[in-house]
Amino acid sequence: MVKEFYIVRHAESMENIGIESSVFDPGLSPKGLWQKNKCAEFLKKYCGSQTILLSSPFLRCVMTSEAIASAIGTKITLEPALHEYFSKTLFNIKKVKLPSLRKIASGHPLVAGGYSDDKWWPDANEDKAALEMRLTMFRNRLLGEEFNSDGIVCVGHWASVEALAKSLVPSMDVSTVANASVIRIDFDGRKCRLVFNNETVFLSEKSS
Repeated sequence: MVKEFYIVRHAESMENIGIESSVFDPGLSPKGLWQKNKCAEFLKKYCGSQTILLSSPFLRCVMTSEAIASAIGTKITLEPALHEYFSKTLFNIKKVKLPSLRKIASGHPLVAGGYSDDKWWPDANEDKAALEMRLTMFRNRLLGEEFNSDGIVCVGHWASVEALAKSLVPSMDVSTVANASVIRIDFDGRKCRLVFNNETVFLSEKSS
């Protein structure tokens, strides 16, 4: 069975335009609300109700995933491995306080339930090596038998999207990861192949 991986960066957030709606977990900007719908329309061409949709628990990713879930007719599974890069320059890990997976699911009907973890973020700040290890371990799960579908969408952040994509196809060039962009990588059971990289054509004004 060939597996198709669609790796998506969240749509534009309030933080991306210099406005933080909360200390750690901003939602989407007005432009981001438009982008998430265009991204969902694009993915609908390739994905359906049997597609597994995995999302970072951060609000900007959940909001992006909600549009995708609605478009393709599936539920969102929160996946902490896709979370933001907890570097020292971005976060004081001792002050991070985010909602539990259960609380996130209770506030978003398109998110599947059944979570037991109250704290899903790391105890210590990450460096680049820790980030890459986290996404390499997640890649191994994707390529294994845990996710039984030939289509998997992963919604994350610049750093987690880049690290996951390069763990699947080490030779690929990930020079930028635009908001709401899509990377597609296919796995034939032996090796991964890049199909498209940082796809954003659906975000052009002509596609409106």
